[in-house]
Amino acid sequence: MSAVDAASPARLGTLGALHRLVLRTQVSVPRLLGIAALSGLAILIGVFARYADDPGQAAVDGIASYGLAILVPLAALWLGTSALGDLVEDRLLVYLWLKPVPRWQLPAAAVLATVAIVVPLTALPVTVSAFAAGAPGLAWPAFLSASLGALAYSGLFVLAGLWFRRAVWWGLAFIVIWENLMAHTVPGAARFTVAGWTGAILGLAAEAGDHVDAGSPAVALVVLPAIAVAGWLLAVWRYRRADVD
Repeated sequence: MSAVDAASPARLGTLGALHRLVLRTQVSVPRLLGIAALSGLAILIGVFARYADDPGQAAVDGIASYGLAILVPLAALWLGTSALGDLVEDRLLVYLWLKPVPRWQLPAAAVLATVAIVVPLTALPVTVSAFAAGAPGLAWPAFLSASLGALAYSGLFVLAGLWFRRAVWWGLAFIVIWENLMAHTVPGAARFTVAGWTGAILGLAAEAGDHVDAGSPAVALVVLPAIAVAGWLLAVWRYRRADVD
């Protein structure tokens, strides 16, 4: 019996119950091990940065180019697209769609469940990476930028999982082409990327210097949660109008 089948209407009447349900359908050993391996690489990069000529700058480079631009979005992609996407692919979403539950709750639960997993598995290793590099002043900006990046990406990829078939591939193309390639090759494009705004928060650290310049950190603190909320609202709109079978 699946988690969806086992859930009673009464238990599905709250956001907390939906949150727990999404977590049960979302979490798997291969996913956790895969993200843990990527997170371990972030710490290893921090260890190597400690022996660079400029450990602080090397730590910033590693966190910005790997932690914020690769680790966080890939983890959010893997879990975010599966939060509702797996239910769509397995044709189980209809069991939740037919329940007398406000339509906004399931997308909200999916975003919150994704954040609840992605932040510990990415933001904490990125923070440890800063300490491993001998740059403790970088730790708090690294944690904050990774956490808000996880929030923004979670909103986007939960939306993608509900909107697109094979959303993982669409999301991977988005990460590679827009978040990395275009952001680094097209002047000003970084200001329209999640990675660019997380980099702006990372710029709060003294070690960052002029390495990261994607906008104001104060603006980034507003933009990143706004992206997550926009993704959630669009997911609610899509969920309300979806042809569920």
